[in-house]
Amino acid sequence: MKKQLLFFGLFGCGMAFGQNLSQGAVVNFGLSSAGQQAFQFAPGFVGQLIPPSTAFTTTPTDRWFSIGQVNQPIQSFYGQRFQYDGRALVTGYTDNSPNNPRIEWIHNGGSTAGNLQFRVASNFTNTVSSLVAEMTPQGNTYFGTANPTIFSSSNSRVGISFKSFSGLKISTDGTLAPSVNPIGAIIEVQHSGNFGIGLQSNSAGAQSSIAVFGKASADQSSIGVFGTATSNTAFGAAIYGDLPQVGPNLWSGYFNGDVYIAGSYGPSDAKLKISITKETSALEKIQLLNPVSYNYKNVDGLNLPQTLQHGFISQEVAEVFPELTKDVTKPIFDENGKVTSEISFKALNYVGFISLLTASVQELNEELTKVRQDLEEYKASDAVRAQIVQNSKNVNGYSIDQNVPNPFSDRTSIRFQLAPGVESATLSIFNLNGAFVKDYQLNGNSGEVEILASEIGKGMYIYSLNQNGQEIISKRMIVK
Repeated sequence: MKKQLLFFGLFGCGMAFGQNLSQGAVVNFGLSSAGQQAFQFAPGFVGQLIPPSTAFTTTPTDRWFSIGQVNQPIQSFYGQRFQYDGRALVTGYTDNSPNNPRIEWIHNGGSTAGNLQFRVASNFTNTVSSLVAEMTPQGNTYFGTANPTIFSSSNSRVGISFKSFSGLKISTDGTLAPSVNPIGAIIEVQHSGNFGIGLQSNSAGAQSSIAVFGKASADQSSIGVFGTATSNTAFGAAIYGDLPQVGPNLWSGYFNGDVYIAGSYGPSDAKLKISITKETSALEKIQLLNPVSYNYKNVDGLNLPQTLQHGFISQEVAEVFPELTKDVTKPIFDENGKVTSEISFKALNYVGFISLLTASVQELNEELTKVRQDLEEYKASDAVRAQIVQNSKNVNGYSIDQNVPNPFSDRTSIRFQLAPGVESATLSIFNLNGAFVKDYQLNGNSGEVEILASEIGKGMYIYSLNQNGQEIISKRMIVK
């Protein structure tokens, strides 16, 4: 009898506490002495309150959980709900979208709402677990820890922060049909703003970092990195490399192997330059270089051409044009992009020779123009010179022989004869333009004079026998 009274007493107390979630016929169990509900049962619904809550309501401060069907004015929810101090975790589906089950994190939207976390643990008794993923109140998803120093609510909808060798791997399993063209990942960004990025990759490390590593292998065509850009823009670049500063062993682009370029341009606008000076003595400096042909060695880590090459030696160029050489220290990578060693060598800026060779051609042209002018003057006055140079050996008792040898490159001799009673005269040498070169004093009525090539230089000359300032006989000689 006492057990029956207790049951009906508990049942009656439970029915006295109303609740705000309409579930049809409801059975409540509670403790009248405590003044609260404990359980609620309805068709398709089971719930339990968590102290100190006293009713099953959607008031944010209530604490309770339920399993089953919850009827709302616009839809019915099927699943389970855990509500605790303004937050609720819901799993299940609604009759409006039964094909789309959900895990829903409901919160007040404030700064203390916290993240929805996915964790794994190794046993049932240990409370320690590992974080796998997080979803923030702003709708962002992070695989790993939502590190505030890396991610923020405004810049990352999806973040990956794994502490491992590879944070994300996308691969195909098995052999695909030949008609299938697999794509590991497609990233599309449609925007109407001023700026958009399809993929941004940052890598920072102590010694070596690679932001994007491309590796391709195929039977016919393989491209490690492929870039394309539309041409209907004010500026377009399929691949853009930006190096903030210029210095030793720094490159905005580095290619280890042959490079094909369909057109090449470099900055040369006057507004970009200072201290502009004209190249001088370029021909003299170019003559100091030693053009060579050569073959490259087989060097690990360098894809050097193995055909005959033509060019210069960087160390020799550095003695004449040090600004056209640069020291290079190239890292050697393994197949995964990791640096295993390095090699150092000197590189050469062959483009810089263009202006030097141009200046040299201009200097040669100036010299050639002068030679042509001299030749024209010589041709114009050749008839006069022919009259000056007499072929006769003897004039009024004076005579000079043709120099022997002629032409000569070292030294030559000229025999002379003066008129009877004359004991001195002068042998004068002129170039073909009539300019005086050198005088030789003749002593004695006859004799021989020696002329050294080092005294007058190479060329064609006229030598004349003079007496008292009067030219008597002239002849030609050639120094080679």
